[in-house]
Amino acid sequence: MPATTPSRVSVQRMDTYDAERVLDSMRAVLQPLGGMRAFVRPGQRVLLKPNLLFAADPDKAITTHPSVVRAAAILAQEAGGKVSVGDSPGVGDLRRVARACGIDEVIKSLGLEYADFNTTQVVERPGNKVSKRIELAAAVSQADVIISLPKLKTHGQMDFTGALKNQYGLVVGVAKALYHYRLKSRDWLAELIIDINQTAKPALAIMDGIVAMEGAGPSGGEPRPMNVLVAGADLSAVDAVCCHLIGLDPMRTPIARAARSQGFGATSLEEIEVVGQNWESLRQLDFKKVADPEDILSLVPLPKAILNWVSRHLAPRPRIIQEKCIQCLACFKGCPVPPSAIDPRLPRHKQVDDARCIRCYCCHEFCPAKAIRLERTMLDRLLNISGYVSTRKKARQDSGSAIRS
Repeated sequence: MPATTPSRVSVQRMDTYDAERVLDSMRAVLQPLGGMRAFVRPGQRVLLKPNLLFAADPDKAITTHPSVVRAAAILAQEAGGKVSVGDSPGVGDLRRVARACGIDEVIKSLGLEYADFNTTQVVERPGNKVSKRIELAAAVSQADVIISLPKLKTHGQMDFTGALKNQYGLVVGVAKALYHYRLKSRDWLAELIIDINQTAKPALAIMDGIVAMEGAGPSGGEPRPMNVLVAGADLSAVDAVCCHLIGLDPMRTPIARAARSQGFGATSLEEIEVVGQNWESLRQLDFKKVADPEDILSLVPLPKAILNWVSRHLAPRPRIIQEKCIQCLACFKGCPVPPSAIDPRLPRHKQVDDARCIRCYCCHEFCPAKAIRLERTMLDRLLNISGYVSTRKKARQDSGSAIRS
């Protein structure tokens, strides 16, 4: 796409998960983009990549809703595509997770296939910033077209998870945890996520924002009706529009910053052509976001080594909520640190090894019982950085609302 042509993002209001109405709305949101036939040609193998974090009721807004997957599959089939569905869940086997999330029923009723997320294949792209050779699910190489079906959610580590972050699920099983451990910094992880997107080349993203997740996402937050479907071929632009829908500056998120640094898509509204619904009428500026102490640290003129130390000692620490813990050991198994830095079977004061914990929050993300909270550190409580950040963000939102009115 020429640099002078704005990335087009289509927005459509949708306030229910009724299957037929979602199908109609998906047709409508894709129409300004040329419809599904602009992305899928007859005979092509189409991989639908929803967000299937773990086995969860679809009404909890943790995973992409089955009505959204169904609509995308029907439209791809109408365009002549041979459709498969797949993801690498953070916890559990793909088929078991798909059954719990209501997607297995969609796969069976429409005669779809499960994509191959059991085997992997090394894919090379010399221009990648973090890893020129990435081991991805074999389904990526087997597909002619990848369509990303993300869920609009907050994210404890990345602030926001949407179209770009959804492709991290193309990395299979424990390899995701190994990347967390090797990279440690969320900024480097964000650069890797852009590498994955540039390698896999998803053709389209359709964001499930009908019911989003606010607060302690991507699994511990609360469902929040946003009543919107958002679609576009430029995944960075889709994320940018969705960030603005929830009152979040995209450049506060590590993934948007990485996308801009690598020149991958549009990250500001000035570069984006938003079509369809009047998107500003759908904004919800009181959407609960993740408090980010690094937001204020970026303004402090200190050496990077000192800022990194302060940032680590400000980052919230995972703590197990005893009365909610079901001893499933998802946190223990999902921790990328060898050996695990969290173990609910130990005495309370030994359950989390703060010295080895890398603050990736995989344990918080994977816990099906919402039994892990992120506790403010002593330094944060003394300086009240999180409180200051929250006040600062609210002031920016109020200022934006006043300017628009």
